[in-house]
Amino acid sequence: MKKACLCVLLILPAAGLFSQGAPQNPSIDRAAQYYLGSSDELLIPVNIWGFVQKPGQYMVPDNTDLVALLSFAGGPNENARLNEIKIIRNDPKRGSVVYKIDVKKYVETADQRLIPTLRPGDTIIVNGTTFHWITRFFDFVSKLAILVQFYYMFMLADYYGNRD
Repeated sequence: MKKACLCVLLILPAAGLFSQGAPQNPSIDRAAQYYLGSSDELLIPVNIWGFVQKPGQYMVPDNTDLVALLSFAGGPNENARLNEIKIIRNDPKRGSVVYKIDVKKYVETADQRLIPTLRPGDTIIVNGTTFHWITRFFDFVSKLAILVQFYYMFMLADYYGNRD
């Protein structure tokens, strides 16, 4: 359940944001957005997609780590692939960077160093397991087989119906 809070938008302008014309490097000249939550804590927007109970955009405290965000999103579902969760992050120097995090290893070892702290604008993608995709494939094939069987039955009925 999401908490209702009075949020204040604080925009920190980067150098050159108000200059004439388009910025030379939009990833550097873009303003950072932070929100002030109800308990005077700094909130950041992060996105979580894929195989979690409640995907979407969340406003989380600025020191939130990946496991806490997974918890905010209701946790991973039974088809989540925990050994390769991706974090897409905009880095001003390197552009968009994709980090692969092994949360399964964290669950097995409890090594906190494996879990990164999130930054504003991070997008987390939780992919599905191979078993999930194989199951979806066979589900599709079985539905296709049913359609082919109905088509074959109607063709036989039409063939025997026209023989008279």
